[in-house]
Amino acid sequence: MPSLQNYLVSWVMWFTVKGAWQSAERLDQRIARRRMSEGHEPPEHLHKQFIIEEERRKEGYTVYTVAPKSETPTQARILYLHGGAFIFEIVAQHWVLIAQLAERLQAVITVPIYPLGPETPLLKMYDVVQPLYNELAAEPEPTPFWCMGDSAGGTMTLVMTQNAIKAGLPTASRLVPITPCTDISLANEEMLAMAPRDPWLDIPGIKHVTSLICPEVDVSDPVVSPIYGDLALPPMLLFAGGNDLLGPDAVKMAAMAKEKGTQVELVRGEGMMHVWPILPIPEAKLAVNKIVDWLEEAKK
Repeated sequence: MPSLQNYLVSWVMWFTVKGAWQSAERLDQRIARRRMSEGHEPPEHLHKQFIIEEERRKEGYTVYTVAPKSETPTQARILYLHGGAFIFEIVAQHWVLIAQLAERLQAVITVPIYPLGPETPLLKMYDVVQPLYNELAAEPEPTPFWCMGDSAGGTMTLVMTQNAIKAGLPTASRLVPITPCTDISLANEEMLAMAPRDPWLDIPGIKHVTSLICPEVDVSDPVVSPIYGDLALPPMLLFAGGNDLLGPDAVKMAAMAKEKGTQVELVRGEGMMHVWPILPIPEAKLAVNKIVDWLEEAKK
């Protein structure tokens, strides 16, 4: 049974965020408000516990690396791609998860602050971030390289891995897409039926985001709907929420990937909303434990 905290956070999201996803006008207003206050810097307290370096990439965006202040040698490298529907900036909850992963896995985590829509088209986002993925995957390091992200970041995890495969380039050895959007065609009737139960997202908002960042891209193009791309992927730990309208397509993609021979472990969060592993609820702790344990297996 979902926790009381999960119900409370769901109610808060329903009354404070859901409405913005129910109309294009309200979503535009939310974007405008967030632009006035958004920042991307790691919280100050993280500097006391971690070595945090900032780099300005030649493509014109900032990248942070977060590493534990420890004498233990680096045991893994992770590219973390934050969520936010491709239109909202990284937030505190992302940094909490990044810090947990860095500490518990003794990993160096690379965090790109990629350019956002609607100012930047989706294809341009991939143009500037794909080289970073390729560089990390190609580094001759003895430590494993993994890629993960939540929501839009989970989608990017899948798309950039597919892009690397298509180009014949090295990929991350493990993927962790957390409640990704896998199909923007909105063709799945289960997705449409889920919308009234989702306390966060809704169909009008998803349609509007699509019109803002990739209006000229066919909805079945794998660059926007990775479910239609090459699903013969590296081992994958995939999270899908039971009350997340993106969940049915994620479950569908997991089954399709298994048919292609991909090792997929699907975590279905019954009663869970979108990106529940980064939320302040007990179920998030269980999800993070699962991520850590699954990635630890790859070290053996």
